[in-house]
Amino acid sequence: MFDYTFISKIYRLLLVVFIVTGAGRHVFGQKEIGDLTLHFELTAGNNQHLDSNMIKTAAKTLYVRGGMSRSTIHFNGFSQSIIYNQNGDKAFVLYHLNDQDYMSVLTKAQWKDQYKRYKGMKVNIQKDAASKKILGYSCIKAVAILKDGTEINMYYTPELKTTVGDNPYEFKEIPGLILEYEAQVMHKYKITFTATKIDFGPVPASRFIIPKEGYRLLDPNKLKGE
Repeated sequence: MFDYTFISKIYRLLLVVFIVTGAGRHVFGQKEIGDLTLHFELTAGNNQHLDSNMIKTAAKTLYVRGGMSRSTIHFNGFSQSIIYNQNGDKAFVLYHLNDQDYMSVLTKAQWKDQYKRYKGMKVNIQKDAASKKILGYSCIKAVAILKDGTEINMYYTPELKTTVGDNPYEFKEIPGLILEYEAQVMHKYKITFTATKIDFGPVPASRFIIPKEGYRLLDPNKLKGE
């Protein structure tokens, strides 16, 4: 029988770092982007309990094409991708570990349940706070406050937004494209994601193809530890 333990732990860890990187209300003069490739680097600050080598080798890439998005994070031979079509009824999570490929298919209800801790989240846009330049864009600070009191800092540019974000449940109230954000790991340690490269060229449709074979299906409920 397949041992879910390792992938389950990684899956739950990565759920907190796959936050939406584009969405929000329309802003006057804002450019809506239908094709986007956005690369992020990860830093762990002074979190001594996090494997610094793992963080140094980790990276995240967001792909957007029309109503489809794909977020991919990889480190130390492991990778996870979430493919989402805003007009579809499922989300697909692909894993690569030890030269093996796995896939989990979530219904809309299951996908929403993965992010239930963000329900009722409050977003505080701090336009009076000091802004910062990221990739040449002036970014405004925003603080997302979850029901459990967790605060997540981020910086977004109001100049851009994407046609679809990583998923429809997180940070939908951010009125622009997020270029830096924090993610909380194990409800204790913080990792910062900072955009390092942005490409507005056409994104190949092949990025969003759902594999028909070669992947072993994993039960999403088992990955949640249920």
